[in-house]
Amino acid sequence: MIEHDDSGKLTGYTPGSVIKLVRNPNWDASTDYKPAYADSVTIKEGNDADVASRQILEGDSMISGDFQLPGPILASVSQGDQKDQLILTPPTGRFRYIALNNTVKPFDDPNVRKAISAVMDRDALRKAFGGPLVGKIPTHWIPPGQPGFDEAGGDAGPGVDFLAKPTGDLNLAMEYMKKAGYSSGKYDGGETFTGVSDNATQQRRVSEVAVEQMAKLGFKVNMKYVVRDSMYTKYCQIQKEQPAVCPSVGWLKDFADPETLLDPVFNGKNILPQGNSNFSQLNEEKTNSLMDKAEVVNDPAERNKAWGEVDKAITETAPSVPWLWDTQPMLMSTNVNGVVNQANAAFDLTATSIK
Repeated sequence: MIEHDDSGKLTGYTPGSVIKLVRNPNWDASTDYKPAYADSVTIKEGNDADVASRQILEGDSMISGDFQLPGPILASVSQGDQKDQLILTPPTGRFRYIALNNTVKPFDDPNVRKAISAVMDRDALRKAFGGPLVGKIPTHWIPPGQPGFDEAGGDAGPGVDFLAKPTGDLNLAMEYMKKAGYSSGKYDGGETFTGVSDNATQQRRVSEVAVEQMAKLGFKVNMKYVVRDSMYTKYCQIQKEQPAVCPSVGWLKDFADPETLLDPVFNGKNILPQGNSNFSQLNEEKTNSLMDKAEVVNDPAERNKAWGEVDKAITETAPSVPWLWDTQPMLMSTNVNGVVNQANAAFDLTATSIK
């Protein structure tokens, strides 16, 4: 149970699966001029996403927390009588991607990474995650709505061919594999690569599609599915234990500045033994130098321009495969007036009220 403080604002909020709002029983619509804001909040975690979604849709005074709506439920609600119970946030400031460990051969070769980006049917990945309502397919890294997005090329991006077709381009991918020295256009090294994925329903579906896509180029990936905490703390964030592929990772801005999106994820100086957020382990002299210079630019327009150039340079190295710029579909019960906090693209518990 999370109580409000003396200012009336809710404190200590931690995202959960189902959030139950409790209204002050003394609130009276005829005498109280303020909406019926929540007097307390109960967060119930660990629910199956399908079960949690149905509880919210059929129950009272509930909103969704930190889970992805299952694709069938999202499609049904968005097209049916319950569409008023669905809220779509603005772009969250997060990108989701398939992390390729650039220190593992042959992923240390940019042409191999470009081939994997080219072959990847990223629209299929998005469908596995819920379809077009969950966001846009990227052409670069900085998401829409964030400083530096336009300077990095906007929706069109910098124009790299390996991110041009959302449904993938096998012929182009094979050309890149030939440039990497594979005469057949496919990987023929005989190795099976390790992968570790979040085992949550939507993330697992995405990872399964990613394995299928990589197989088009001859890559075999033995995927291990684990709980999210273990995925990060035992594997993908531990430098020496990091597998070749982490297909269900993402990065969300700390605040509205492009440095918070690119520097922690792609600067070589941020490769750490533990708690590593540079999942690609990209350590390129050119991109490192551009980031170091952009960090100290203070003028907003020049700063956005500098980080736009960083984005372009990173995109051209193809360190990993960006497949989604998030929006966040969320559910609320029929008696809830849901309000979205644009800073974190989640329900604002200080402004959401009960009808």
